[in-house]
Amino acid sequence: MTKVKVAGINDIPEGELKKVDFNGEPLALYKLDGKIFATSNICTHVGCELDHNYAMHGEVVECTCHGSQFNIKTGANVLPPAAEPLKTYQVSVEDEDVFVEA
Repeated sequence: MTKVKVAGINDIPEGELKKVDFNGEPLALYKLDGKIFATSNICTHVGCELDHNYAMHGEVVECTCHGSQFNIKTGANVLPPAAEPLKTYQVSVEDEDVFVEA
């Protein structure tokens, strides 16, 4: 596997979502208690972009289009109407750089 730099650690606000491009795919990066997590930026319900329609509740991101909620650590769907989880990605931080595994 190769690592792709997607952001600087200080580019991601604590408790919020930052959209980045990863090999042509939109990802959502989250910083929670200083740790970085990555999921797909596209809600699995009807394809809303999370960075335009979201609310954070600790380790849960809510797609405010229709209320689906997902765990940012596992991608698991924790509240319908979405039935499928969000895809998650392996993240590493080196110095001040955030990398996602390709």
